[in-house]
Amino acid sequence: MPFGETPAENIAPQSLADSLAIERRYLASVSAVPRPSLDAQSKLTYDIFARGRSLAVEGFTYPFELMPINPYEGMPQAFALSASGAERLAISSAEECEHWRNRALRFVEWTNQAIINMRAGLRRGYTVPRILIEEALPQLAALGEDAPANVFYEALGAESGGTATAEEARLTAAVRAVLKENILPSYRALHDFLQREYLPRTRTSVAWSALPLGNAWYAYLLRRTTGTAATQAELHLQGVAEVERLEKRVRALLSEAAFPGDAQAFYERMRGDPRFSRKESAELLGAYQNLKAEVVDAAPSLFAAFPRAEFAIRSVEPYREAVAPAVSYVPRAPNGMSPAVLYVNRAAHGERAALVVPSQYLREAVPGHHYQLELQRERVDLPRFRRFGGAPAFVEGWGLYAAALGEELNLYRDPEGKFGSLLAQLDCALGLVLDTGLHAQGWTRQQALDYLHAHLPIEDDDAVRTVDRMIALPGRAVACTVGFLKIQGLRIRAQQLLGAGFDVRAFHAEIVQDGAMPLDVLETKMNSWLQGGARARGASAGSATAGGPVAGGASIASTVEGQVEGVPAVEDRPPGGAAH
Repeated sequence: MPFGETPAENIAPQSLADSLAIERRYLASVSAVPRPSLDAQSKLTYDIFARGRSLAVEGFTYPFELMPINPYEGMPQAFALSASGAERLAISSAEECEHWRNRALRFVEWTNQAIINMRAGLRRGYTVPRILIEEALPQLAALGEDAPANVFYEALGAESGGTATAEEARLTAAVRAVLKENILPSYRALHDFLQREYLPRTRTSVAWSALPLGNAWYAYLLRRTTGTAATQAELHLQGVAEVERLEKRVRALLSEAAFPGDAQAFYERMRGDPRFSRKESAELLGAYQNLKAEVVDAAPSLFAAFPRAEFAIRSVEPYREAVAPAVSYVPRAPNGMSPAVLYVNRAAHGERAALVVPSQYLREAVPGHHYQLELQRERVDLPRFRRFGGAPAFVEGWGLYAAALGEELNLYRDPEGKFGSLLAQLDCALGLVLDTGLHAQGWTRQQALDYLHAHLPIEDDDAVRTVDRMIALPGRAVACTVGFLKIQGLRIRAQQLLGAGFDVRAFHAEIVQDGAMPLDVLETKMNSWLQGGARARGASAGSATAGGPVAGGASIASTVEGQVEGVPAVEDRPPGGAAH
């Protein structure tokens, strides 16, 4: 939902208490439904819903709301993104103008409450690491500046000049008044509080385990992210093993290419090759546009169904260039008011070789995040919490799996392309090691940076951005490798069981057609698919289209949600609106 339209953004004590009560009612309602009597699809809905509600209730144990600010994700960024495009502030009626004003006032309320909460966090020992606040301050300063370059004013830059009608001019003036009187002062107040009062008292440690309840909290974050019961120690070892496996693959690839040096030397050679450099923003955006056309032609060999919704390709706004990843995907708003966007950060690319561009595109766009999330959203027969919810390890694992399909799609045609794909997998595997190392095993920020440089060809700025993002968003970085290994393992098992009857298009359809879900639920579903005669179902699954019916999929949700009258649709988000 757009900012200001969901209670998940509420971080006031009474709002949190109300949200917890709602989650408990949902959990009690679903627990009262006799699961054995449900059909297969309803059992799937039941399992996803019950898991999500149980985790949501447990999440209220931990005070996310006391640390609502970081430079990577949160309400200040979400609200700015909701306006960072001309079509997102296209106010064409008095009703839309009032709606925008109400959203702005909700943001003002949020910032005021965030300051109250952070003061409480200072008293109770829950503070954001100092390095993250230092990185957030320039963003907030830019968003609070009353200047034409501010992203909010840029969103009004598509005015029709002298052709605007009197009504259009009046609405534009009203929106500008909201910006000047409400939004910009809130960003400035938040910035000034952080700089003057909060920053001097923040902690210099970076580990989540350094917080009160930190070890249990981090274990909860890992369970919520992975959808498994794996411990941090098990995940750390899995990451180390995967890093070693991928480094062997890189060495084998370089040997096949008769390259005498190591991965760093190969990467440096790519950086110095004009074929693998994009020095201008327009050239970089053009490279992604060209890939988009290539994938349109190649993807039908591996996929049958495709989403109807398109996505735009844009440069990252200047105010967040310093912290945004090289490529990131933002799905369209559920109400359709803002489109899906693939954001490209020229600053993050730096002199990075263009060999990583194909794997980044496949991961974030098609057949990665845009493909999977849009197919899920277009399934209007699914209950809302399945259409718009998410399971991090599934979503990120699918993205990495999609990037690994480049060779099958004939996009990785040479050692350089294959090297870029292996770098993407290695980057994710390092996330398992670094995230658990930082938050559970006492690693310092410098240790993490050193480990990253030792195992991955990466520029200094990218390394800092990678590590600091893990510090800000604990548990997130473990998702992609855990999910990738599960999906890859399921494909290997299907190929072994089905032999010549294996249909890769049918397999992909079965993986994504029911939306994101916890990995153990996915494994159970895929085992049933195989045991139920995937050979016979291959043709029908392979020809399925997005939005097809699912028997019983909505009935269980209707049963549960109908018992909680007047409650908004549930989405799997952490309590308190914090972006962790």
